[in-house]
Amino acid sequence: MPTTEPTNHATIDMADMVNPPLVYKPVDSDIPKERIYGKCAPNPQYLKKDQYKLADAWCEELNKLLQSLSSGNDVSEKQFDALFVPHCAWRDHYGLSWKFRQLYSVEGIKKFLEGQLPEFKLADIQVNSNSDLKLNNGVHHNIVHEASDSNGAPIEWLEVLLRGKNKFGSVEGMVRLVAVTDSDGKDCVKALNLYTALDNIAGNEEKIGKLRPKGVSHGQHKGRTSWLEHREKDFEWGGNKHPTVLIVGGGQGGLNTAARLKMMGIDSLIVEKNKAIGDNWRNRYKFLVLHDPVWYDHLAYIEFPESWPIFTPKDKLGDWFEAYAKSMELSYWTDKTVSKARFIEDSGNWEVSILDNNSDHTVTLKPKYIVMSTGHSGEPNVPKFKNQEAFKGKIIHSSQHETGTAYQGQNAVVVGCCNSGHDIAHDFYEQGAKPTVVQRSSTCVIRSDAGLKVTTEGLYHEDGFKTQTADMMFFSMDSKLLNLVMQQQCRAAAIIEKDSLSALEKAGFKADFGYGGTGLFGKYFRRGGGYYIDVGCSKLIAEGKINMKQGVEIDTFTEDGVKFTDGTEINNLAIVVLATGYSNMKDTAKRIFGDEVASKLNPVWGLDEEGEINTMFRESGHPNFFFMGGNLAISRFYSKKLALRIVAQERGFVKQ
Repeated sequence: MPTTEPTNHATIDMADMVNPPLVYKPVDSDIPKERIYGKCAPNPQYLKKDQYKLADAWCEELNKLLQSLSSGNDVSEKQFDALFVPHCAWRDHYGLSWKFRQLYSVEGIKKFLEGQLPEFKLADIQVNSNSDLKLNNGVHHNIVHEASDSNGAPIEWLEVLLRGKNKFGSVEGMVRLVAVTDSDGKDCVKALNLYTALDNIAGNEEKIGKLRPKGVSHGQHKGRTSWLEHREKDFEWGGNKHPTVLIVGGGQGGLNTAARLKMMGIDSLIVEKNKAIGDNWRNRYKFLVLHDPVWYDHLAYIEFPESWPIFTPKDKLGDWFEAYAKSMELSYWTDKTVSKARFIEDSGNWEVSILDNNSDHTVTLKPKYIVMSTGHSGEPNVPKFKNQEAFKGKIIHSSQHETGTAYQGQNAVVVGCCNSGHDIAHDFYEQGAKPTVVQRSSTCVIRSDAGLKVTTEGLYHEDGFKTQTADMMFFSMDSKLLNLVMQQQCRAAAIIEKDSLSALEKAGFKADFGYGGTGLFGKYFRRGGGYYIDVGCSKLIAEGKINMKQGVEIDTFTEDGVKFTDGTEINNLAIVVLATGYSNMKDTAKRIFGDEVASKLNPVWGLDEEGEINTMFRESGHPNFFFMGGNLAISRFYSKKLALRIVAQERGFVKQ
């Protein structure tokens, strides 16, 4: 999480920072052309040529460079300059390394390739022209800004889907090409951003599409067993039968990971503490509805039906999760918890005790890998207050809140002002209570309609691309380019929301625009919270129907209320809900797996020095232990990376 002191105004230069300061005003200008074209002269006319041929020719030159480097030949600076703008970034997820990497500058890319190509042998990069019919032969022309007086040239690039291969299997990716006139007067396209990722490991290809199972063995088979009989055996573990991967938690992270592993031929068992798959959503507060739209939230392999609502009620999502686990034929145990676990150094396996929550019966399993998928947040943060034991009302964490129906006509305080805090205050108001929200610092607010327009429209949208294509476009960006794009999205949303944000300010609410002006997504990637997607509560605050206390804390409780640090009081108080967030996921690992395991684990969430999410979906610091978490889109995308990593370790490709 960023530690830089907050500042008033975002600047474009903050996009270069992995952890820029928190700001209270967005950027006020377009992306400067120098940030995209560098010292090269923009040449927008060149993009009027056949864009597929431009991309195909660039791939051909890239393959020549890769071949030269793989053969140990010297490659001149001029050859690199012909392919990349000087400030180009190359992001890689197992295409060239068993780590997640982001390389910046031609010099950094050259050094990386020289070190990794001899082992990974990345080659045969081509335009993936048939992957999405909404693209023009695999190419999308993205215009971020039209030409303006200040820039003199449009901010635009070609987004090109790629496919290729490396030593271990097939590779996918994307390159963003900008049109320039080079220093020697040559018209050309050069890479601003390149992404490569392992797509399938040879021998463990996903059994989908043309590789789908037949489902039956025709002919004569004495003692034939049915699909159901085979399916029942999927739930039988223990004795001499142990899963390769034990997944702790059956939410979106666990389900996506189990599905990915199954499609790659690796068995797994999900252990879920609740009574049924989907209860992690069903058990949340009564009126919870997802704030992200349906097109963003698909699970791997099975998309929501075309009739599915744009915003999903939590109980409906729980039912879908349960149906998904059955449809994907996943192996899962419910109403069970991990009671004890230890890592056996000699074998590299785990010994895990699984407790039945009803009977207290324990089964010992010996998986090789553990995936902790209990949600990217950790344990509930429950602050203690002076004299709280004297309070005659109720004090609960937001994770325990169900509904405000029992508090009609009564005072309620919600401490915390992000998604859960707003939703719970909104619920109290609609059920006839008198809520007050305590905002301790500042919150990034984006109206749902504005968010749909500036962040997902055209990408994750009814008329958008295939989910896999949209994921590639979003997750292929390096940290600096993503920051630039998010700054502009946040700026556009602020213009749409100018009046509503002004009304909030007048009501005493303190809004921010995220780290370096990167808005909601920037906050999510860096701290996993600190924002509110407005679905109606902001209007209630602006109109005074929900009271605000800003920049203060609860100083002490009384028998029937609270006193704040500014000296004010609320009496006749029935309930206080602490929407105070959660600790690090590492704390949950410590509770479940103990101090010895936790002591070896790296920090979880936030961004590392190159801009990748810390520790998630990859090596954790402890052998054969992985973290999986995040929203539905992140879980869908990164579950494949995690599954590939486990397959690679199983095949002996990764040097421990």
